[in-house]
Amino acid sequence: MNIFVARQPVFTLDKKIFGYELLFRLSLDNVFPNIDGTIATSGVLSNTFFSFGLNDILGGKPGLINFTRDLLLKQTPLLFPKEHIIIEILEDIEPEPEIIDALKTFKSQGFRIALDDFVYDQKFSEMIHLCDMIKFDIMATPLDTLGPIFSTLGHELKHITLLCEKVETHEEFEQAQAMGFQLFQGYFFSKPEVITHKSMAPNQGTNLKLLNEVSKQEPNLDVIKDMIKNDMAISFKLLTFINSAYFKRRTAVDTIKDAITFLGLRELKKFISVAVVSNMNPEKPNELIRFSVIKARMCEQCAHIIKARFTPEELFTVGLFSTMDAILDMPMADILEKITLSEKIKDALLGKDRLFRQLNELITNFEQGQWGHTRFQADKDSQLIQKLPAFYMDALKMADSFFASG
Repeated sequence: MNIFVARQPVFTLDKKIFGYELLFRLSLDNVFPNIDGTIATSGVLSNTFFSFGLNDILGGKPGLINFTRDLLLKQTPLLFPKEHIIIEILEDIEPEPEIIDALKTFKSQGFRIALDDFVYDQKFSEMIHLCDMIKFDIMATPLDTLGPIFSTLGHELKHITLLCEKVETHEEFEQAQAMGFQLFQGYFFSKPEVITHKSMAPNQGTNLKLLNEVSKQEPNLDVIKDMIKNDMAISFKLLTFINSAYFKRRTAVDTIKDAITFLGLRELKKFISVAVVSNMNPEKPNELIRFSVIKARMCEQCAHIIKARFTPEELFTVGLFSTMDAILDMPMADILEKITLSEKIKDALLGKDRLFRQLNELITNFEQGQWGHTRFQADKDSQLIQKLPAFYMDALKMADSFFASG
């Protein structure tokens, strides 16, 4: 049985990762939280999550998980470590006495409780008093309509964390921040803030020299080694990455030379590409770079199944660089003028390659948990769709291992 799992990042005010909302299905025919109560038993839910390991997908951060009325009454959240999950109460759950009693039990055990897609009504007063977090979906309840609700809640908000959901633009992020929201969820981070024709900063130019060296048909390993050794940040990332759990090494690698030898030229190219991209704009959230690495790794793995004019390594590069416009807040065409890449890779990054456009859309929809997309439903029995869950988990582990160095 395939288990489809995705995570959506939740950001703090300074765009650091607070945690992830977890989304999952048991198959493309079975949507949670609308699984029938007889199927979505405590055992099925716990086995689903334990089968891939909470920490593998959460990376040590808390996970926000939706629970149905049935699962709340069965006290399913108690199966999970309270440090790792936040219980999300769905918007259609009524504040009936049995539910309130269950929430009191969870609260007494130290669990955190969030009201999901909250729409205010006085009947929710006791639930509000018990919760630690309230999530407002600003597509359903626009920011401009929330002022009266905040005034009504008044002092109740002092002990509650406000999470703004479906934030799609930086303007919405800034408006929500000014209104008192402390946490933010949405894909505003994956879009350019302001497209301008600005030039690159000096450190970005230095990073591109390293990237251009490894992009040559016959790169000089001695030159690459010296460049890495002269860059403390990349040296540290390389040694941390090579010694991470992703490689399952028994003995540590403690020199740049040995790390390069162990990786080999093909994997070294990928590492340097990721390291350079991650250093491009320190003001951007790490999750944007992580998102790029996940997409790159998934593109690479998909290349072994689909028929494409790209090698797996080339698709890794295209996937990784597909968000460079958002990272640098520059038009993609301007960025590509400064990077030594083949014309077919540049065409893909400019949206001119049909196959990559389709693959990019598929992976992005998977990452966002949009499994109702027509492509998933049309091809749900294809080898590629069936492999995506495993590809995603591997990509998460790779990305998290890279960023374990901070």
